[in-house]
Amino acid sequence: MNHRNRPVVISASRRTDLVSCYPDYLTEKLKEYPPGKVHTVVIWTKNPGNMIKPGPLRDALSKYPQLYIHLTITGLGKSFLEPNIPAWAGIVKMVPDLLEIVKAPERITWRFDPVVFAEAGGMKLSNFNLFPEIAERVTQYGIASCRTSWVEPYRKVTRRMDKKGIRLIPQSLDERLEQAKILELAAGKTGIRMYYCSVDGFQQSGCIDGKLYSTLHPEGLSCSLKKAKGQRKLCGCTESFDIGWYSLKCRNSCLYCYAEPFLE
Repeated sequence: MNHRNRPVVISASRRTDLVSCYPDYLTEKLKEYPPGKVHTVVIWTKNPGNMIKPGPLRDALSKYPQLYIHLTITGLGKSFLEPNIPAWAGIVKMVPDLLEIVKAPERITWRFDPVVFAEAGGMKLSNFNLFPEIAERVTQYGIASCRTSWVEPYRKVTRRMDKKGIRLIPQSLDERLEQAKILELAAGKTGIRMYYCSVDGFQQSGCIDGKLYSTLHPEGLSCSLKKAKGQRKLCGCTESFDIGWYSLKCRNSCLYCYAEPFLE
């Protein structure tokens, strides 16, 4: 196939949770990218409810040859760190409906992202110890990959959290390496393969993985394997078109989110 005519990968979206917060925008935006010109639509969401219920968004997505889902389940839903996200068990219950849409568990990856250690009012909160329980639940549906990273103490993040009386507890590289051993031991027991997203000291990986999408494509079509531009130094993603914007302020209100440009 001529590379100029090669179908593109659409990312929806690294910048904001379009499915959860802007389903109508996503439905309309997809009209600019007809299915015949799209290889894969990559969905990033913490709450897929709007795409699995009958309606315009599900109808629009069903027309595309391949969907790939980054389903973020941190275990922090309903905590002060993720106040607008449902509890994790409720999100896991949506996986069978997602499988009806994507057709195969290989087209869903679980994001346990980020790993967080924090303290507020003398109370410590972390999702780290929840990993084995969540892993056991998601693997019941055939999901066999997990992507993770540790929360980064960007200045705008720490300022936002300080304003709420919450302190991040950063983890050193040695601490991360030890924690990774524990995560991988638990993952191995359930058959999950671990990937680390732009984490210094760890093997590079790509959340947008053109090689994988080409392998999974139901018609055997290939997509671009060129490295994505404009991403972080350690990012191994291949190129895609992201159809979200930071101006579409995410309503999930996760306090640790580095993509949130505003100080709350």
